[in-house]
Amino acid sequence: MDALRQLGVPFSTDPLDTGAARRDLWPRATLEAREGRRPPAPAAVVWPRNAREVRATVAWARNAGVPVVPYGAGSGVCGGAAGIAGAITLDLKRMAAVRHFDQDARVVVVEPGMLGQHLEAWLAHRGATIGHSPSSILCSTVGGWAAARSAGQFSSFYGVFDDMLLAATAESPAGPLLGGGWSSPHAEDPLPLLCGSEGTLGIFTSLAIRTWPLAPHRWLRAYAFPHLEAAWDAMRSLMQGPALPFVLRLYDAIDTRIGGPARKAARAQAPARPGPGWLQRLREAVAEVPALHQHLLEPALALPRFVNRIAGHIGDEVLLVVGFEGQSARVDADVAAAAPVLARGRDLGAAPGEYWYAHRHEVSYKLAPVFAGGGWADTMEVAAPWSRLDGLHKAVRAALGRRALVMAHFSHAYAEGCSIYFSFVGRGGVDVYDATWADGLAAAAEAGGTVTHHHGVGQLKARAATREWGAAARIFQEARAAWDPSGILNPGRVYAPDAAAAMGPPPPAGAGPVYALDATAHLAEVDPAADPAALAQALASRGYALRVPPDRPPAAWLTALRRGAVPHPFTPLFAVQVRFPGGAAARLGPAPRSAAGPDLRWAALRRGHAEMVQLPVVPLGGGAPRLALPVDPLAAPPLPSPPVD
Repeated sequence: MDALRQLGVPFSTDPLDTGAARRDLWPRATLEAREGRRPPAPAAVVWPRNAREVRATVAWARNAGVPVVPYGAGSGVCGGAAGIAGAITLDLKRMAAVRHFDQDARVVVVEPGMLGQHLEAWLAHRGATIGHSPSSILCSTVGGWAAARSAGQFSSFYGVFDDMLLAATAESPAGPLLGGGWSSPHAEDPLPLLCGSEGTLGIFTSLAIRTWPLAPHRWLRAYAFPHLEAAWDAMRSLMQGPALPFVLRLYDAIDTRIGGPARKAARAQAPARPGPGWLQRLREAVAEVPALHQHLLEPALALPRFVNRIAGHIGDEVLLVVGFEGQSARVDADVAAAAPVLARGRDLGAAPGEYWYAHRHEVSYKLAPVFAGGGWADTMEVAAPWSRLDGLHKAVRAALGRRALVMAHFSHAYAEGCSIYFSFVGRGGVDVYDATWADGLAAAAEAGGTVTHHHGVGQLKARAATREWGAAARIFQEARAAWDPSGILNPGRVYAPDAAAAMGPPPPAGAGPVYALDATAHLAEVDPAADPAALAQALASRGYALRVPPDRPPAAWLTALRRGAVPHPFTPLFAVQVRFPGGAAARLGPAPRSAAGPDLRWAALRRGHAEMVQLPVVPLGGGAPRLALPVDPLAAPPLPSPPVD
């Protein structure tokens, strides 16, 4: 380590420091630790203080052939920051400064190591927010959000972090990278590939993020619906209508009765009793004896299919939490617009919604007792368009339920689709855990959903994500060969080179310009080379219009589109199908806001021949928000100059 010491960058080889960097919060690693196994410790932990020190450390590692594992706060749950033998862990938490804030331009520039809650507190003192609120906000960093394409609990209004990120700088072994609004207008923007690459293509050193004024008024309420299908229909109607909730959170029947906020709020408001009953006293006594507690868990965990089947007969009623925020007049208008949809359910009042909001970050700290009791627990977040949501829910639930107890909630809804967040508890060793995940990921892919909505890929989902990319995986390979030719950055993560890539789908049938229309998800598959006027006419004949009208043929418009040119929260592109030289094709975009690695759609439009693009549409005269005029693809928001170290 003498050569590393000469760089002048703080580092440590103390076992206390290297041992702390062995792993992130992947439950599989927790299960292994219970069995006495641990990931390898890095050779050293390095704490750069600025971009210059990141650059120097990466250059040294490249020349020495030493792997580099970027590390934020270690809150990832997919093994993306686990230690690698002989590597150095680049811990970025000393890079935690706000470099620029412009309240009028609504942009903040921050270093990657700042904890999310620290950034929100800093902005709140200045009357602003970025609106990103993952349950891990107390123990995750801004750089980690970008690395894994994170989503917060308010993504229905504010978008996922990828939507908020306007520009970034990063260091790669090949040199500095400038992305988003800081990229050259004459070159391809690297930010879609960097965001979601989990430190395999570059290490973020500064990030420019959209901000919003703090909402002065908030309205939260809960509604009971007779079954999931009715609640889904209400969620879809809200997201496709003129009123845009900042939170829309649905619990399935099991989660409603076991963990839903209505039940918890009722308990919190219940009058105090003289003392716990005999059953509660017995439970508390058993909880103090781990051996007994473990045995009480065993019957349920040993018979997951049976227990899941029983749980399926406890009733169909589900709970939906809805919230609007902003200026009082705007919130009043949104509530009035949403009232006919919400009237389909039974009003449960404000208490459940307010209870959820007050306790919304606690879920990240509740898995440890399950492991201590002899079981294991994990979460899986998938997503699909509304038209595929029912099939995705049933398929993944059945697959996970073969070996685990399962419940689900739906916490990230968009105009085009929704995410499903499964929580499951099982018993057994790593082999059972791995088989449960393999079944769940395979079921998600087979049902036409993405294998991850916001937790990223890491080691856990690398093979599944690579299969989701299909032939487009070559784009990631090309970027890695250009920016990290020796492969030192976080090796073995995100991309699985041995995952088979199929030849892909056939070209769309028909002459276009509209190949297919999904009336449920409000999506149209169209000819990428279609004249905008002809495309508008063809859609109008079916009663629809493009949500974001292009000013030129869609492929050319999308290729020229600068980050931030389309006003938030409109999504200009959902899916793309391209055919690469050699004949292989890839369809990218099975779900809204997938976090299955980098966003390859934009590079795919440049690397291959575009056969289809799937664009959001709105019904004519339907009352949904729509951009009335074409969007200039080059009209990106103004940004300060990138920080220079």
